[in-house]
Amino acid sequence: MFNQKINNIKGISFLLFGTITWGLIWYPYRLLDDIGMSAIYSSLFSFSIAVFLGLFFYRLDSFSNLRNWHFWVYALVGGITNISYALAVIHGELVRVMLLFFLSPVWTIPFTYLLLKEKIFKKNILAAVLSVFGAFIILWHPGLLISKIAISDFYAIIGGIGFALTNVLARYYNHFTVKEKSYSIWLGVIFITILIIPFFPLNLLGSGININILVILFLLGLALLITTMVVQLGLTMIEAVKASPIFLFEIIVVGVSGYYLANEMLSVKDFLGGIFIILGVLISSK
Repeated sequence: MFNQKINNIKGISFLLFGTITWGLIWYPYRLLDDIGMSAIYSSLFSFSIAVFLGLFFYRLDSFSNLRNWHFWVYALVGGITNISYALAVIHGELVRVMLLFFLSPVWTIPFTYLLLKEKIFKKNILAAVLSVFGAFIILWHPGLLISKIAISDFYAIIGGIGFALTNVLARYYNHFTVKEKSYSIWLGVIFITILIIPFFPLNLLGSGININILVILFLLGLALLITTMVVQLGLTMIEAVKASPIFLFEIIVVGVSGYYLANEMLSVKDFLGGIFIILGVLISSK
């Protein structure tokens, strides 16, 4: 009993570390974007560094599954998710982006039904309805139905869909180890960014890549590696049901850091919509 409590405390601490890191990771992405290095390039370099460091400190036991096409399906989804998130936090209002990203109850229902053959309960429907209503409040403006959605909102929604699908596929592909899934996502980001780089020119200001940029990229890559290791360890120490609400702490971290580092304020409309989305996530995790 005592050991279980210790594990719960450790698990919660590890997950909180992960949410704090992800809640702050937007800042270096924006710093790099301000000097002309878009999220595509910063993602490519930072995830490449994560893979390089991982080969020394988080080494795969076997590389055989790299020949498995399921590995690359997971890589595709995980890559799109992370790139969309990075683009969203650069171009959009931080808390708004996070709230739209956490529309997971809506997308999880069809994915779990189709892939995991899980039964859909009333609470799942209620969670999805609340989340959709919250998103409608956030996105609402006169002429919503006849105007284009903001690009940052689009990136956030795509990232949220990918996030939900990644979580479902993580259970569907249960023949992969945690390490293999981590490498799959990292490699997915690298290969997707390489494919789309021609559409995103690099326009660095000043003298180009300097020591400050290299330090930021290295710290980003190191943060990605450490966060992955810590969060995956935390997930083994705590029930999945308890983990979902903990991840919502990321919204608070983003809100506070956005206020002090980017002078961003949360609008009343986004706050109200966020309440419904958070309720949806909490209900779905019960």
